[in-house]
Amino acid sequence: MKHFFKIFIVFFVIFSMIFGTSLYLIVAKENDQLVKIPMPDEVPTTVPGDEERVNVLLLGVDSLNGDKKGIRTDTMMVLSMDPKTGDSSILSIPRDTRVKIRGRKGYDKINAAHAYGGVELSVQASKDLLGIPIHHYVKVDYQALYKTVDDVGGVEVYVPMNMKYNDPYATPPLHINLSKGTQVLNGDKAMQFLRFRKGYANQDLGRIESQQKFMDALAKKVLSASSIFRIKDYIDTFNMYVDTDMSVSEMASLGMEAKNIDINNIRKEVVPGTAMYINGISYYNPDNNKINKLVNELYYANNNQNNTDLDIAVLNGSGLSGVATDVSNKLARQGLKPDTVGNADDFNNPKTIIYYDTKKEEAEKIKKIIGKGQLKKDKSKLEDKDMDIIVLIGKDIRGGN
Repeated sequence: MKHFFKIFIVFFVIFSMIFGTSLYLIVAKENDQLVKIPMPDEVPTTVPGDEERVNVLLLGVDSLNGDKKGIRTDTMMVLSMDPKTGDSSILSIPRDTRVKIRGRKGYDKINAAHAYGGVELSVQASKDLLGIPIHHYVKVDYQALYKTVDDVGGVEVYVPMNMKYNDPYATPPLHINLSKGTQVLNGDKAMQFLRFRKGYANQDLGRIESQQKFMDALAKKVLSASSIFRIKDYIDTFNMYVDTDMSVSEMASLGMEAKNIDINNIRKEVVPGTAMYINGISYYNPDNNKINKLVNELYYANNNQNNTDLDIAVLNGSGLSGVATDVSNKLARQGLKPDTVGNADDFNNPKTIIYYDTKKEEAEKIKKIIGKGQLKKDKSKLEDKDMDIIVLIGKDIRGGN
């Protein structure tokens, strides 16, 4: 029984480390029955195949934030696990990331997707930004944090500066008053620590770093032997504050895979970009080239063994989720695994184009494999990406993801 609890505690910690400002509470046996967790309406996530990497979008919301247009996400992160290798990563998406959200004109901050279209639109916005499939989601209301941090007796962290901020007009009113130094934070003070934003020199990135330090401290506390006796409290909080599309059996399966992962070796990254102001509004402007490289490294590195000397890039320019992965898999099965898989600079390409310079025969082979594509000789475009062939996917290709 102790080993059974340990498996799910580890899974719980992995989620809490990823999410940073809330907790993902799994299942336990009670009277020899699995706890029943109500499932939400189905959203367009993707079902991974056996032994495929699993990507889970983690969303943090505050149901009392008073936003009349809807609740914006305060935290967005992607947990990715490879059950074959035990490789795992956490990719944080700054809340101010400047993106185009489906159905909206112009640009928005990515955290507005939830306010406009709930979990479904948040999932879609994350797919569009990263160009990867999202298999599941977990959404947690921050009120879970108060209860759980108090349940574990508080969390010790280093507060990097005096944190003072008051907003009496917020719903509920926001009062932050923390002194610099190492201290044990209860649930209320932990929320103050995690919600403080104004004092960081590098804005969202500094806040994310503080969240990650809090995650590490929380993980150590949750992994303590005494946490085994708090399983019932965790489950009560889960049922009250956590929303996920995963069934109990899916969570159990993922938990069994997670037990082989060393939580100290989980790779943590932030979407590459630059903080900037546009028309007086602060944004985090994503760097698509760097995102594509990081995505390829995090999600495709173990499978990018190309059987030729070709450097191939597959870029999604269609705006349709999953097509880059689908095309990449088709090429890989024919010994032409792309070196880079990611998003193009825009999603308004009606037709698929295969760019080449001296590798026309190989370009024709790629066209035959994917069943679409206009061949176009363009040396300058290839040199810009340092590739032999670029497959720019258009709206004439529809993927299975």
